[in-house]
Amino acid sequence: MKATLKLSSEERRAAIIQAVRRVFAEKGFHGTTTRELALAANVSEALLFKHFPNKEALYSAMQHACCGERESGKIERLKALEPSTATLVVMVHLLVSKLADKLSPANDDDAIQVRLVLRSLMEDGEFATLLLQRVTAGWFPKVEESLQAAIEAGDAVAGPVTEKLSAWFVHHLAVALMLYQLPTKAVIDYGMPREQLIRQAAWFALRGMGLTEDAIRRNYQSETLAVLEG
Repeated sequence: MKATLKLSSEERRAAIIQAVRRVFAEKGFHGTTTRELALAANVSEALLFKHFPNKEALYSAMQHACCGERESGKIERLKALEPSTATLVVMVHLLVSKLADKLSPANDDDAIQVRLVLRSLMEDGEFATLLLQRVTAGWFPKVEESLQAAIEAGDAVAGPVTEKLSAWFVHHLAVALMLYQLPTKAVIDYGMPREQLIRQAAWFALRGMGLTEDAIRRNYQSETLAVLEG
């Protein structure tokens, strides 16, 4: 085993967490040994246990690290927007584009996180639940409020599907789009560039939420999406 770099305790802990994600993604919690985890992190098992008393503690730390807040500045800007039709368009576009951006090579960090979710769904679902709690807390309330505002403004038609379920269904659509493109060779060839595919999916989702075509055309413009920049 190669000599380990001299890192502080916090740096070493963070490095271990980062290194073991791929192993957990490939083999799951039960299929992974502490020896494999130590090898992935390039540390001895003794050093591994110095930072994490057991495999459960390491797995839990890895889950919470993966679910840490990302792009907090952009998220805070979105949360500060007034509920409106324009805000709803921005939120739907953001969700679809963020998930589509995970369509990356197998060694990409986001792709590993997706595989962790899939592994979680095949096991106890804990990691998937933890990740979805972030979506529910940070994204859903603004989407629900903005959909209601769009209805009140006459830009959307109220239907039998609740605002909360509409938000979930948009999320599910975006996830399905991502998963079919996840393999090295995409399962489905949609016959268009990714940017165009994102706009098509977002348009479909907005129509499904009850927005009128006119409202989407007026608000799905580069000026509206400019809030995402920076």
